[in-house]
Amino acid sequence: MKRENAADSTVLSTVILASALIVIVGAAYVAANNAINYQVENAEFEQAQNVLVSLAKVIKNVMLNPHSSGYVRSSFWKTIPQFEETSGNLTLTISDSGKNWTYNVGQNIIKIKGGYTIGVLTPRNLLGDGSLLFTDPSGSLARVRVFQSNGAWVSLDYSRVRCVYIGSSDYYNSTIDDYESLNIVEITLINLTFGTFEPESQVLITAENLGMNAEQPIKASNNTFVQVRLSTGEYTDPIDLADLISRQGGNPGKPILINLVIVDTECSMLKGV
Repeated sequence: MKRENAADSTVLSTVILASALIVIVGAAYVAANNAINYQVENAEFEQAQNVLVSLAKVIKNVMLNPHSSGYVRSSFWKTIPQFEETSGNLTLTISDSGKNWTYNVGQNIIKIKGGYTIGVLTPRNLLGDGSLLFTDPSGSLARVRVFQSNGAWVSLDYSRVRCVYIGSSDYYNSTIDDYESLNIVEITLINLTFGTFEPESQVLITAENLGMNAEQPIKASNNTFVQVRLSTGEYTDPIDLADLISRQGGNPGKPILINLVIVDTECSMLKGV
């Protein structure tokens, strides 16, 4: 009887040990699989960030060459691309002694969502910043940012305006039959639109300059202000162009000639080869 009990005990111990080993091996497999999956998803999310920064550089290169184009290659296995056409608008207003000029462009966004294991603890800008209106000639019209919103995202948008003083020049004024010295201010916007959207595992993301809408130059006084407002309610304080000219070494007492350029840029996502 004792021998039978010993035998039963040995069998039971073996079963328990085997079960424990199965649990341990299974847990190790799941942990290893999760670790590999995280590494893959993290690498793809970093690639997505580089892709949008590279796309912004392509758009910068084509923006001054009408009807030129460029592209970047990408792959999507664990990440999900989106072309988000919003109903929002960016409104630029130029005000001069009771006269107003208003211009609108859309607020479309290119976004890529990371895999389910990826999170973003602190939102950050990879290119540009959140300024709606900036006066630094070296500033970026593009903003590439990483953020968390029901998943990890990286996005590219052009919801900002560049306004820079580029110097002064003499122009013939028929009213006084003589040349007149004017301060030159250049204001630039990018109107981002979307064409074909064919998300595949291998793609080309293209950017094409559809044309530059150079508005009729605005001759304004030295009492002119520029402001930007979004349909979401965000807005900037008005910028005094005379103050901008003074801070950048110009003579604020001269009249101002404003050159406004709106660059129509279309992005498409095409099946790669």
